[in-house]
Amino acid sequence: MSVAAWQQWLYGRLRAYELNGRKALHPTLEFMKRWDALLGHPHRRYPIIHVAGTNGKGSTSAFLASILQAAGYRVGLHTSPHFWYFTERMRVNGAEPPEAWVEGFLSRWKSTIEDLQLSFFEATVGMSLAYFAEAGVDVAVVEVGLGGLWDATNIVEPLLSVITPIGWDHVEILGPTIADIARQKGGIIKPGCPVVVSPQEHEEVLPVLRMIAQSQKAPITEAHYRLRPTSWILESQTYRRVFLEEKTGLSYTSDLTGDYQAVNIATVLSTVEVLESLGWKVGDQAIREGLASAGERAPIWGRAQWIVKGRNTFVLDVAHNPPAFAALRRLINNAPISLEGLIIGFSQDKDIEESLRALGGWEGPVFFAEARNPRALGAHTLQRLAEPLGYKGTAFGDVVQALQRAMDSCQSLLITGSIYLVAEALSAFRAPS
Repeated sequence: MSVAAWQQWLYGRLRAYELNGRKALHPTLEFMKRWDALLGHPHRRYPIIHVAGTNGKGSTSAFLASILQAAGYRVGLHTSPHFWYFTERMRVNGAEPPEAWVEGFLSRWKSTIEDLQLSFFEATVGMSLAYFAEAGVDVAVVEVGLGGLWDATNIVEPLLSVITPIGWDHVEILGPTIADIARQKGGIIKPGCPVVVSPQEHEEVLPVLRMIAQSQKAPITEAHYRLRPTSWILESQTYRRVFLEEKTGLSYTSDLTGDYQAVNIATVLSTVEVLESLGWKVGDQAIREGLASAGERAPIWGRAQWIVKGRNTFVLDVAHNPPAFAALRRLINNAPISLEGLIIGFSQDKDIEESLRALGGWEGPVFFAEARNPRALGAHTLQRLAEPLGYKGTAFGDVVQALQRAMDSCQSLLITGSIYLVAEALSAFRAPS
């Protein structure tokens, strides 16, 4: 079968968070441990960098994978969710597994996957870890899906753990306080395993993570670099951003352009320092090359992604919670051009009103859209929630229809909210890889 057909099979037989919400989650690692044992514990055949957090874990994972590739390593990268096909979750040096490998793996294991009653996420995590072993990677960067402690990826025994900024998200699953959420994310800290922690906005976070690290006798490094975004560069029909490190005066260019990438780059620079202390050869040139082309090497989409197409300029961003929307507002305020229109849509389980408040309203036309996903919030419902908060516009039941109408009236557009909405919009610009 094709990858598309296997994806349909997986979604038809297994529960998936993107379709079934929290019903798809197993609050235990027992399902994953049984699956891993049958696969022969493939993750033990290569070192792993394990990345958790609320915001920035995808970009941080992409930066690390890109830098290690630039340094000459063969790198596996597991991320989630996918934009188009589940094979995007399991890349080696930026490339998805061959269709023949997918066919062989799932043909062999499909009965086991059903018998174990795995979730979609558990099945694909195991698949990623197995593919990396068969592909002979030198190292893998593995992004946590949700939380940390009970996430399916938490069976790994990492070389190094990384925890990006922690904020309010999935409170109905991870707990009602920031400290509760931090304990869940800190669940990836393993005995004796070094951990790098990003600068944190919430003062409750670091004490929790320090306590967990101390209990696990895990050396903890708190990212000490301080970067700020400065100028923009228009190159090859996209914008790149320059980030200045304030202590050293060194600057770094990146194709991931959000203001919030300053924190992620600070985290990555500290992580590379720890890696080099463990004997990994990276170097400044690989750091610069990797940061400059993370969006292309990983690849990673929808993180303040710029597309210039004819008379139109688009920014696509998968902001999904209030801190991410606050960061997006900073990007808009500092953008090299004024963004006229807004296409926006959400999944039902998000903190929608606080996210809209964090974005701060919109002066231009707004196009409320609804992705083709069972968890998508209806466009008319979103319109009713958003209009009292300063968003005036029109509701569309289809993302492409909203995009076509927006392009007729606006030369520059921000497209944001649900990853599924951003993926549908991006599909209109380019065929999936």
